[in-house]
Amino acid sequence: MERDNELLGRWSAALARVVAALGTEDFLPRLDQAIRALVPFDNSMLFAYRGNEQPIGVYTDLATQDEVGIIVGDYVIGPYVLDPFFAEVQGGRISGLAKLSDIAPDRFYDSEYYKRHYARTGILDEIGFFMGAPGGVTAVHSITRRQTREPFKPEEVAILGEIAPVVSALGSNNWGTLYKSFDAKRASDGTDASDTPHPVETALNAIGQDVLSDRQSEVITFILRGHSTESISLHLNISSGTVKIHRKNAYNKLGISSQAELFSLFLDRLRSLVPPVSPIGVSVDPPSV
Repeated sequence: MERDNELLGRWSAALARVVAALGTEDFLPRLDQAIRALVPFDNSMLFAYRGNEQPIGVYTDLATQDEVGIIVGDYVIGPYVLDPFFAEVQGGRISGLAKLSDIAPDRFYDSEYYKRHYARTGILDEIGFFMGAPGGVTAVHSITRRQTREPFKPEEVAILGEIAPVVSALGSNNWGTLYKSFDAKRASDGTDASDTPHPVETALNAIGQDVLSDRQSEVITFILRGHSTESISLHLNISSGTVKIHRKNAYNKLGISSQAELFSLFLDRLRSLVPPVSPIGVSVDPPSV
């Protein structure tokens, strides 16, 4: 009981500083301080998403430009489309939290996305807080532990789950004008957000040049995201044998023989379609209170 009171006192004091920082550049650093008062972690980052548009890297506390380049810069020009957190946003999630291992496909840690992007980040474990914001924007504030640490323990995840409604509400209030950044980018491109095709579908079309059937494209998409044959068969309601046939035929049409080649082909096409952006930087207007 005494420890619970101590934690509550630390959280309350830190939370007051977070509220005072709403609409300022101090908001996320103070939010991190408040979360660390309850559960330790190494680094944090925040990405904003809207529909099928390219995400915006809003914030990170990473120390070096090399780390920012890998974890943020590389992410927003392609690999984000295979990120389980992006999939959650695409599925309509706007609040609460999720632990990477709880939302990742069953073969995620064996996937080429994990080996060639996620493993390079040095991140061992990740928890994301989802924050729905005006204008169809969802922000995901991730806290991470590096590979030199232990994963988040169940009791720590439970504590974070208790504060998730507060974190989500604060974030939703603070990020009320993020949609302006997306609107500005669309205006500079001369296009409308409703015209933006899904990046995975666009890249697959570029890869297959209309040679893949709809079912083959579905199977390839699941493979890229880290699903096993058994998982794909369950999602598509077809047999494992049929999944293997579709995979073999798709690979033959694409002139490849492995998931590694598939990932390289996919990423090359995706990066040719997604414009490079500055890894970090969004100005935030003070929220109306």
